[in-house]
Amino acid sequence: MISGINLCVLCAAVLACLMVGSLHLRLNLFLYGVETLFIAGATVLTANAHGDASLICIAILIGTLKALGVPFFLLRTSEKLNVHRDVGAMITPPLAMHLSIVLFALSFVLTRNIPTPQLVVNGWYGAAAGISLLFTGLVVMLTRRLAIGQILGFLVIENGIYVFALTQTLGMPMLVEMGILLDMLVGVMVCGVLVFKIQKSFEHIDVALLTNLKE
Repeated sequence: MISGINLCVLCAAVLACLMVGSLHLRLNLFLYGVETLFIAGATVLTANAHGDASLICIAILIGTLKALGVPFFLLRTSEKLNVHRDVGAMITPPLAMHLSIVLFALSFVLTRNIPTPQLVVNGWYGAAAGISLLFTGLVVMLTRRLAIGQILGFLVIENGIYVFALTQTLGMPMLVEMGILLDMLVGVMVCGVLVFKIQKSFEHIDVALLTNLKE
């Protein structure tokens, strides 16, 4: 039987796969926000299961900053740049989504025999969800041409790392989690500034066209 924690992280992994199938930035940001809320819910359930009050604080920060603050910031950025849809890359969104689904299934194969903590029931579900989010984040980064899409891919990868750590180690120390969260937020803010700089200098934020730059 799948526990509530595993169900939350698996739902997050499925939502990440759905992100790959759409080029609309608003929808992608919404799906990322809901995905991150599921991860915050998994954090709360882990805190209740193991009596770790510090994870409650981490869950609140994830829900407010990552699930709400980051998508709102990126949405405002896309609106200021008047960009509402990614132009895509080498493969079409449906094909990319099917690729992410295949990688989702592959994650279960890769993690089926992974050793898990004794206190974790069916911990390989969480490991599979974390690895799937890593794969999906890479697919997003490889199939998006706009800088905002690249940022979203990075955020999905970060979610995958967090899910794997949460489900396999019962959560890292609060100071470590706070440091990682702060680094991620600073990274997103810096990327947002760089997107404006790219738009101002080259009149677009298509990262694929940057390879054509000459000295």
